[in-house]
Amino acid sequence: MVMESPEEIDWTFSKVSTKEFTHGFHTYPARMHPEIAKQLIEKYAADPKKVVFDPFMGSGGVIVEAILHGNNAIGIDINPFSEFLSKVKTTPLNAEKLSKTLDEILEKSTTNTSKQKPPKNAPKDLKLSFWYPRGVPKKLQILKQHIVELDVSENEKSFFKLCFSLTQRKASYQKRNIYKMYRVKEEKREVHKPDVFEIFSKICKTNIEKMDQFTKAIKKSSGKAITILGDTRNAEKIFKKHEKILDNGKAHLVVTSPPYGDHGTTVAYGQFSRHPGQWLDLPEQEELLAVDKIGLGGQKKKEFSDLESPLLDQTIKKIEKKEAELTKTSQYSRGKDVFAFFYDIDECFKQISKVLKKGDSHCCFVVANRRVRREVIPMDKIIVELAKKYGFRHKETIYRKIINKAFASKNTPENQADYRDETMNEESIVVWEY
Repeated sequence: MVMESPEEIDWTFSKVSTKEFTHGFHTYPARMHPEIAKQLIEKYAADPKKVVFDPFMGSGGVIVEAILHGNNAIGIDINPFSEFLSKVKTTPLNAEKLSKTLDEILEKSTTNTSKQKPPKNAPKDLKLSFWYPRGVPKKLQILKQHIVELDVSENEKSFFKLCFSLTQRKASYQKRNIYKMYRVKEEKREVHKPDVFEIFSKICKTNIEKMDQFTKAIKKSSGKAITILGDTRNAEKIFKKHEKILDNGKAHLVVTSPPYGDHGTTVAYGQFSRHPGQWLDLPEQEELLAVDKIGLGGQKKKEFSDLESPLLDQTIKKIEKKEAELTKTSQYSRGKDVFAFFYDIDECFKQISKVLKKGDSHCCFVVANRRVRREVIPMDKIIVELAKKYGFRHKETIYRKIINKAFASKNTPENQADYRDETMNEESIVVWEY
């Protein structure tokens, strides 16, 4: 296959769908455009014997693209809902069987609905009347019960559970264009009268079509996917448990988009995943509720240490100076937030260096430069400095406009009514040789 050079590729991919195959199964915060993963895999893992690794798996898009290309792939994420979603998206299923099962679910759920007593299977700590219109929780519980009771394989059942997860989100009062837990305004709540079974039916039919496309596309592929609930800061140990799909225990290509480093004000992965994970009764409820605390930068450090990045040191000093200048600020140190994130990213680079095949590998990070205390955090350059000490040789950085991610164009990072700041509107694809 002849690859276009980076200069020839329109990296915005504005005309390329983000929902082809199983990519569009379920919403997820800040998904990487699938075409980015596809292009990088075709360039740096053209040989299907090469193994692709996504250390921050998210919605599993990189893993999907890898096995479509014929590569073995391994993904790790600390978020239980991420692992569930990624496994469903990378597990081929028979579309005809899924269609028959859908008919069974709908028939049982819609027959004498008014007389059916809803099972008590809603999340215990979820305020149903706050998040859902009247009558919706009952139908959701009935629907969930008939999915749980299906006499089908666990993989098929998981497919419908995922469709159910998106159904409950669309039927709820949650805002659609953001991923934090906010309700729509009262005037919108008053006119929101969702038909739960109709929503579920449409989602399932769409996803069955996408699954059919995916299953047919990978028929000739020998690529296998492993999705893991875990922490990349323990990647070396994790890899030792999955050596069968690796090359002597190693991978050859990393393609990933790490968290942005501020779960509270930027991308709230934990908040987004809470309701889906609770409704699905994911067994790792403790981890589900702690995603933002145990994720990168979630645990603050008592003191700074030298990570061998002069640019990081300069950036933190600027933030601390701004904190002293701002008229409205708390004693809370945002500089320590930034350091904690990069401290954890640094540990991830260390671990990634231990699981890549030296001399025959590439590493690609898709990142954006957020702002803290009105200072731009040059993440694209800081990570180059961090990775250098672990043997990563910076090859190139490709810049692209963000046109497909759900971000507001401006926000109020310090909750000041008279101040607005730009959010992330450009991404950097940082490429290393290893």
